[in-house]
Amino acid sequence: MLYSSFKIGSLELKNRWIMLAMHTGYAVDSAIGKREIAFYEERAKGGAAAVTMVLAVNEAGSLKGMHQAPTLENESLKALADRMHQHDCKLIVQLFHCGRNENEKNHGMKRLFAPSVVASPIFKAEPLEMDEAELIKTKADFALAGALCKRAGVDAVEISASAGYLLSEFLSPITNLRQDDYGYSTNRGMNYPLEVIQAVREQVGDYPILLKVSGAQMVDGGYGLEDTISLCRLASEHINGVTVTGGWHESPVEQISYHVAKGAYAPLAGVLKKYIPLPVIACNRIHDGETAKKLLAEGMCDFVGTARAFLADPSFANRVEKKEPFLPCQGCNRCISGVLKGKELSCGFNPEAGQEYFENQRRKVATRKEVIVIGSGPGGLEAAKKSAERGFMTTVISEDTSIGGQLNLAAKPPKKEALSAYISYMEETLINLGVKFILGEKCSEKFLLDKKPYFTVIATGSRPQSPQIEGAEKGIFANDVLSGQVALPDQSEEGQIVIIGGGSVGLETAAYIKELDAERKIKIIESLSSFGKDLDQLVRPLISNLQAKGVQFMADTNADALEDHKVFISIGEKKFFLQADTIILATGSQPNEYGYLTLPLMDERLSYALVGDADKIGDGAEAIHSAYELFTRLYLA
Repeated sequence: MLYSSFKIGSLELKNRWIMLAMHTGYAVDSAIGKREIAFYEERAKGGAAAVTMVLAVNEAGSLKGMHQAPTLENESLKALADRMHQHDCKLIVQLFHCGRNENEKNHGMKRLFAPSVVASPIFKAEPLEMDEAELIKTKADFALAGALCKRAGVDAVEISASAGYLLSEFLSPITNLRQDDYGYSTNRGMNYPLEVIQAVREQVGDYPILLKVSGAQMVDGGYGLEDTISLCRLASEHINGVTVTGGWHESPVEQISYHVAKGAYAPLAGVLKKYIPLPVIACNRIHDGETAKKLLAEGMCDFVGTARAFLADPSFANRVEKKEPFLPCQGCNRCISGVLKGKELSCGFNPEAGQEYFENQRRKVATRKEVIVIGSGPGGLEAAKKSAERGFMTTVISEDTSIGGQLNLAAKPPKKEALSAYISYMEETLINLGVKFILGEKCSEKFLLDKKPYFTVIATGSRPQSPQIEGAEKGIFANDVLSGQVALPDQSEEGQIVIIGGGSVGLETAAYIKELDAERKIKIIESLSSFGKDLDQLVRPLISNLQAKGVQFMADTNADALEDHKVFISIGEKKFFLQADTIILATGSQPNEYGYLTLPLMDERLSYALVGDADKIGDGAEAIHSAYELFTRLYLA
């Protein structure tokens, strides 16, 4: 069923995979540029039945780096549609208005518009309440944008009424405090969105229109699934299908990260499908073929929508059909986190996302010149991949007996198993590229001087760093717990595990231990006032989960000294000690020693570069991007 054709209105799609809308931030002028066309074309070539581009209906509704319908060059949109059609792929354009959901700075310091003067909890700025003139203008702009798309040969439009953007703001009693006919108290705020939908239909005539909705707001006091069903039923005479996502961006309920089960929000689409006689597209965490097939077989939806699976691997749909390994989305939220901060769309694990046009311009010349990559962690693997793709003979040497480096440890905590799939994908990719591996052997000066490589990449990673306190040797490193090198002793009657360090490593080590033994008592101490700063948006669900399992947190707490089974701490001027069966150190990292490699290279005037933690301590995604950026600059001399 997944690779069978199906229709949305009169529009026939070759399979059930739809690449959902993603704001890229790549727009730089009034025309859709070569960079954007290359980005979408790779996904079209990769097997998507349709790809979705976002188009702001006017300047007031635009995000930073987004094309706007009134100024968009029609011929560039036609060129994009034609390019998609060359690959038997349809182009859907989402008609978008951000409402209050944008940073004023990224909005050119122009005021935002919304149904009422209610600030976004994400962006804080108070919007202007839309007056009658703005309501009329915006409705007309939606309709005109739809007409523009039809003239340009776009195959369908999708009206955005989800995630906390403008039209969905009318549906919520939290954001719609109006007292006129468009207020929530009149028809539950549906009048204005329904008028917009009708206006688009009147402008485009017999032409496929999708409506994108949140299944529910998922905020206390907000609208629920029954309200969404009512909206879709009322709109059904003017639309040809419905895209059903989860909640709003500001919802305290996790939406799209790895903390959400695969296909978890598809039941919202399944319920809606029972009430409307139209095709339904399910969304959120549908990143693999098994999940997609299951949802279709269970009648939850007619199409499966995914954005980030195609962001991570443009050839995702084709590879699933052929049962080939694909680069899996990690659900790490770097993409959405960056976009909400006004950055260009990027993928933590696919650094080529958004760089397809530039990649196509780079020379790939077969050569006998050799590149040596020292280290097989994420930075080393990416360096080897780009080296081989550029045409160099490439060898990876690592003292580890298997590849992946610290990603193997990062995959141990709950819900992180996709990292293991990434390692497997990279291993097969590198083998297919002809990369040679020397594992279980530390790179020596002699090895390098015998080889005299054209270029050497030092990706030697990092090791745990001890805190500068008395008795630090009494603790064990979190990495040793995750790797299984150190076994935890049995818990004493009044004992506990004390983890020093409340960053990602400390928190995820606690989650790992709790997964193994739910009865373990764990206390995490952190010198800062908050935990998990390096986790960004992912910290909230992780801490909530740990708290639910009884893990205790102590912020603004310094570890002053360690003794056997004791951690001496200070909170302000007050001194205490904590009893501990085990003391786990999650106190940062330091680069592994690499001077013994760089000195002989410099003596022989052999070129080299540092990537990943050898260059700057960071996480796996940062190491991958570090290596990729190196090879955007490295060519045959």
